[in-house]
Amino acid sequence: MVPQVSADSSGIIDFPRRLGNKGLFFAFGGGVGKFGTNFTVFYQNGITLWIDAGAGFSNHNTPGLEKNLPNRQLLLGFPPTAIFLTHGHEDHIGALPHLTKVIPQGTPIYASPFTSALVQNRLRDRGIDPKIWNFNLVEQNSQIEISPFRVFTFFMPHSIPQCFSVGLETKLDGVTKRIYFSSDFKLKGGEVRHKVQQIKKFAPIDYLFVDSTGSLNEGETADEKEVDESLEKLILKTKGRIFLTTFASQVERIKNCARIAARAGRPVGFLGRSLKAQWQAGFEAKEVDTPLHLLRQSAPNNPKALWLVAGCQADDNSSFSRLTRGMLPKMRLKSGDTLIYSASMIPGNEGRIYECLNRAAAEGVNVIGLTGDVRVHASGHGRRGDIQKLIGYLRPKTIVPVHGDALHLHAFLNFVKDIKIKISLSEGNAIYSLGSDIEFIEKVADETCLVEPGEIHFEENLYRERLRIGKDGICIVLFDAEHFQIKKLTYVGVMSASNYQNTEKELFIKAAKLAADLSGKNSTTRETSFRNQLGRVHQSLLGREPYIKIIRSAP
Repeated sequence: MVPQVSADSSGIIDFPRRLGNKGLFFAFGGGVGKFGTNFTVFYQNGITLWIDAGAGFSNHNTPGLEKNLPNRQLLLGFPPTAIFLTHGHEDHIGALPHLTKVIPQGTPIYASPFTSALVQNRLRDRGIDPKIWNFNLVEQNSQIEISPFRVFTFFMPHSIPQCFSVGLETKLDGVTKRIYFSSDFKLKGGEVRHKVQQIKKFAPIDYLFVDSTGSLNEGETADEKEVDESLEKLILKTKGRIFLTTFASQVERIKNCARIAARAGRPVGFLGRSLKAQWQAGFEAKEVDTPLHLLRQSAPNNPKALWLVAGCQADDNSSFSRLTRGMLPKMRLKSGDTLIYSASMIPGNEGRIYECLNRAAAEGVNVIGLTGDVRVHASGHGRRGDIQKLIGYLRPKTIVPVHGDALHLHAFLNFVKDIKIKISLSEGNAIYSLGSDIEFIEKVADETCLVEPGEIHFEENLYRERLRIGKDGICIVLFDAEHFQIKKLTYVGVMSASNYQNTEKELFIKAAKLAADLSGKNSTTRETSFRNQLGRVHQSLLGREPYIKIIRSAP
């Protein structure tokens, strides 16, 4: 069962009613100020357009979190008239299976054939009928009328097939306004629908919302052809089994690897459901010619095999992580194998990725892809040169950097400071108006939807408690239900067994005395006082402050 965002409207602001029918507005429910959870709303005259509905991911500060979803206030407060999905990356489509109670049935969703196939297959896998929404295929650069908006799509190269930017044209006080929302993009790549002249014809524009992810890097992002040529040379000269891990969405690279393997007489194997799902969507969208079941699947120990491995960010249950841990059935890394890391490390994931690579190296595996002397990866995000070219194509009056954290947004400001164009920094969870200038309207309560097994909640303090328990352990205090009197004191994950034996009696005596001293105090405050005082005892005797859990016994 897929946990769903509740459609309960209690406490949700009806933003269209509040904003009225005058003005053009936008809001970010994710994707600005932090990576992931891309979700943008444009609203005018009773019509709401969503651009993407993505998921974000857990990190070291959110133990136990599966993913997060966009701001619930904006999800429910701006019911969509139509949704545009720019491409099939998880941070742009991953929220959809959790929004069946939020997105009205029959809502039109505009997506490329590849993105549509990926989303609909994912919905079916989770027991959701895709027919609850009305999927419309965007197969070329198009114009779509959703009055008062005229919506344009501009296909762009990226690291996943069939990605497009969105252009909006509307009238405001009788004056035509044009907005270009780049989503993820680069300018060099194999997207056959990419037409620079069509982008230039949309210029000049009033507002450019542009991907800032590549703003830390000079030059232009490499074409995937360069990676293809480098991998072909590498694979043809390498002996023994090859394991190549990359982003599952890199369908062009995976297709090229399958072609190279055929030329080298190597059978191909797929490790990971996400790889197979992306390939299947690619086949349905005519990005690949061969269905998965017709590929020559390798035997596990075939010395000529090329294995394509999902999970390059080394999530605990990913195929890449399980492979290096020896947890895949009939599959073990061994000396003489080659592992190609054909990906980039998303910030925050470096530690666990290096753990996987070190485990492979310890088995005698030749690890390639970290030194940079062989090109085995190209980003899907445009660098400074790409961004500057796009600005030149569109000639905007105002630029709004998006899709980045504070580091990237401010790097963007630094590298465009000499361009004579106004730059406007916006925040997530806020509403702005678009007129002659960008104007802040109001802050929106941050109700990021936190997804865990079987539930969606909003309790961020849960992760602070888990971090505290993980760092300092837990102290369990059993109280008599009728009296403020300790019956038992237990410590889990706090100290070694020998140290516990040495301090157990002293800890109990001190805790029991604290409880006795507070027993006659106000019952509403004594528990807080007890926690604070016991915390100081722990700090004095143990040098740490375990999380304190109080349990009252039955009378």
